[in-house]
Amino acid sequence: MRDQTELSALGASLLEGAERIYSDMQDWRRDFHQFPELAFEENITASKVAGVLKSIPGMEVITGYAMPTAVVGVLGSDIPGSALMLRATMDGVAAEEQTGLPFSSCMPGVMHACGHDAEMAALLGAAAVLAEHRDELTQRVVFLFQPAGEGRSGAKTLTENHIIEKFDIGRCAAVAWTPELPYSELYTKKGVMTALSDRIHIDIRGTAGHAAEPHMTVDPVTIAANIIITIQAMLSREVDPREAVVVSFGQVESGTAYNVIPEQANLWGTLRAFNPKTRDFVQSRIETVAPAIAKALRGLASVEYTRNYAQIENNLDMLEDILRIGVPFFGEDGINMLERPLLSGEDFSFFTHNVPSVFMLLGTGLEYPLHHPRYDVPESMLPFSAAWEAYMALTLSGN
Repeated sequence: MRDQTELSALGASLLEGAERIYSDMQDWRRDFHQFPELAFEENITASKVAGVLKSIPGMEVITGYAMPTAVVGVLGSDIPGSALMLRATMDGVAAEEQTGLPFSSCMPGVMHACGHDAEMAALLGAAAVLAEHRDELTQRVVFLFQPAGEGRSGAKTLTENHIIEKFDIGRCAAVAWTPELPYSELYTKKGVMTALSDRIHIDIRGTAGHAAEPHMTVDPVTIAANIIITIQAMLSREVDPREAVVVSFGQVESGTAYNVIPEQANLWGTLRAFNPKTRDFVQSRIETVAPAIAKALRGLASVEYTRNYAQIENNLDMLEDILRIGVPFFGEDGINMLERPLLSGEDFSFFTHNVPSVFMLLGTGLEYPLHHPRYDVPESMLPFSAAWEAYMALTLSGN
């Protein structure tokens, strides 16, 4: 096992190697950013990722595992025993970009507003740097470029199709970039780190008619408004205020003309909670309340409730290893523990429930939050993130 001085020297060497390919990582990131794709549609992205991986010496590349757009790279395929998996997600989000960048999205209504473009570029950089140190590897390293990280559970599909067993993955790690934390500082948490995350769709049916004759109609928009307000009131009056729970409806659709009361309205939203019993209660109430309100207002409503992501549960033993090796890389003040879990959801949870894993956040310290149409990342962090992932592969003890 390396001592602290040796770990610091290794980190510096890997960072120097990553800085040498900074322009490559920058080009990869900008290319990904300009051509974002939604979940399960990452065809251009997957092709570019596979092309870069195939150019790296010693890299075995597998495309289309369990999903057409999944890409897996394996370094050190002849090393016996279990592997360490490093993961980045590939999909963008449904948003119209407003950054004004010269490499802004060319895809209408889609952008990389969650940092996945940078995370992919950094992981490719880590793979390239590690290839120069492959004689020092004590374990195989699996680089997973995962489709459908934005609410569509690509990780669930992969685990259900036995990716853990197929590649004999012993441990997993993922690094996500976030603007809410200080630049270049790493954050993680013992045990539960993220919330349960579910999807809600409420389909409301009424009777269409002229806007000037509402008494001749059953207005689904009015029903939708009452459902939203009642659910929020229910959360504040029926759930213990000491229990963290959020229900937000981010998508409301109805009608095609300003002077026509439509026949249908649709609500799409999400629930986030930490306590499974709280989730059970709120789901049951939504499934009861929405149809009841619609009926009271002479309409109909049906609820499609999908349990999406479990909570990320960081493995305590692996986390201790991360903290041990992290201090020589980040310094005493550069690696931190979150005080409380995040209400965000993450499908990396499907890996944490199958194999010892740790999820980490790397702060970018920028102004706009995730999913904002002006969200951008500091490209200066690319070598740092790449070096950290390569460093983990060389210092987290193997088999």
